[in-house]
Amino acid sequence: MLYDVIIIGAGPAGLSAGIYICRKKLSALVLSKDIGGQTAKSWEVENYLGYSLISGADLAQKFKEHLDSFKCVSLKTGAEVASIKKSNGLFEVITKKREKYLGKTVIIASGKNPKMLNVPGEEEFRGRGLTYCATCDGPLFSGKDVAVVGQGNSAMGATYQLAKIARLVYLLIKGPKLRSDLDKILAENALAADNVKVIYNALTTKVKGDKAVSGLEYQDQKTKEIKKLSIQGIFVEIG
Repeated sequence: MLYDVIIIGAGPAGLSAGIYICRKKLSALVLSKDIGGQTAKSWEVENYLGYSLISGADLAQKFKEHLDSFKCVSLKTGAEVASIKKSNGLFEVITKKREKYLGKTVIIASGKNPKMLNVPGEEEFRGRGLTYCATCDGPLFSGKDVAVVGQGNSAMGATYQLAKIARLVYLLIKGPKLRSDLDKILAENALAADNVKVIYNALTTKVKGDKAVSGLEYQDQKTKEIKKLSIQGIFVEIG
């Protein structure tokens, strides 16, 4: 089948594109590994218009139900795109499973994936106290103890935001000192708060918890000692 538009990615942007295309009486195919993008992995969402509070998984399901109400757009999950080729004015989209789809136009709405710590417990507690977006999820941790893992400007920005929300913010920096390429004003503002505690030479090794995050372990890079923090939230800001 020849589609008017093939959309790569089934997050909010990709699914919205599919709906708009269908409303123009054009055929669309949405290809994605899963549905909802990073939204689906969020613990609770309270900054999406129309919902005062909803879980990321439930919001992703709402996205799908809305998309399914339009018959001229198809959704195929489990379809990771491997390559796109253009020939004779048409695009051939090939998945890792070697499935081939033909379209007149391709929209890439694949979003981004954060860099992960790759430590035990990270995947298990993602969306259950461990997050990669202070702007998105910071308000959910009002009055709680949290940790920011990272040493760049994104970590400084997250620390600055969270210092106004959380009771206590630990900033775990892998190196022995602040990086020289930081935005100086941002770093000064982030570290000026009384409720921010910086821990240097801290290599995060494990995320702990039961139903949600309750702590983390890190290795002191100087002494090689494993230390523990009791916290309710972890913000990974390593890129």
